[in-house]
Amino acid sequence: MISDAELMLTAAGLRLVAAGVAWDAVKVQRHRGVRAIELLEEPGAVAVDPAHPEPLLYFFVPAGSAAQWDVPDTQALGSNAYVVLPPNHAEAPPGPYWLIPLQHGLTATSALRQALEAAK
Repeated sequence: MISDAELMLTAAGLRLVAAGVAWDAVKVQRHRGVRAIELLEEPGAVAVDPAHPEPLLYFFVPAGSAAQWDVPDTQALGSNAYVVLPPNHAEAPPGPYWLIPLQHGLTATSALRQALEAAK
């Protein structure tokens, strides 16, 4: 489960949270991430960072997954990385928001890998 432990809260309600503790994150461009979600039987929480030319999605996977991650055109964020989490209630822009709400927990690493490889 995604935890609020050891976080920093910003004035906008965004939280800067260390990856590699309760979870790791996989960052992917929105178009590929949305296709992967359609292929996943049980996707976990997914956050959206809309502040790039193409929005980025962050899938949350079990801690330690980043060490073995090697899917092209994605980036795994584990220990020594931080992720900005949207406020729990944010489900649409402006700013970062949850595409799949926080309470959905983590996505299985192997299932995400398969979905992202198929979603090229």
